Amino acid sequence: MMEYFENTAKGLIESSGLTGIFIVAVLESFIFPVPTAIIITAGTALKLDPLVVVIVATVGSVIGAVIGYVIGLKGGRPALIWLFDEKKIKKVDRLFEKYGVYAVGIAAFSPLPFKLFTISAGVARMNIVAFILVSIPCRFLQFLLFALFGNWLSMFI
Repeated sequence: MMEYFENTAKGLIESSGLTGIFIVAVLESFIFPVPTAIIITAGTALKLDPLVVVIVATVGSVIGAVIGYVIGLKGGRPALIWLFDEKKIKKVDRLFEKYGVYAVGIAAFSPLPFKLFTISAGVARMNIVAFILVSIPCRFLQFLLFALFGNWLSMFI
C-alpha cells in the first residue's frame, strides 16, 4: 500500500510541482497517511528549489494542522477514536499530560504521526496561538532536513 502512495506522490510532484506538495502537506497534517517528508525529499531530488519547497510545505502543513485542530475541537474524542487506534491515543494523551504544547513540537519535528497530535490538540483545547507558534518552526526544521537530503540525492539522479 505504501508503494501505491509513494508512486502517487511522485506522480503528483511531476504533474503539479509545488501545488502538489502544498496539497499533500495540508492533507498529511490531519488525515493523509504519507508523510510530507517523503514528498519533500522526492521534490528536491527532482530538482525543485529546497527553500521554496520547505516554505510551501510548512505553510500547507500548518494550515492542515489548524484543520486538524478544528476537527478535534468540534468532533472531540469521538473523532480521535474514529480516526486512530485507542492505543496510539493513550500514548498521545500521556505526552500531552507530560509535555503540554511541547508534545506538538516534538510531533511536528519528529517522525511521530503529526495528524494525531493536531487533532488531539483541538480535543485538549490547547491555546491555538501556542499551537501554531510551535508548529511553524518545528515543521520548517523537519522539512528543511528532508529538503537538504533530497537536494543531496539530486546529485546522483
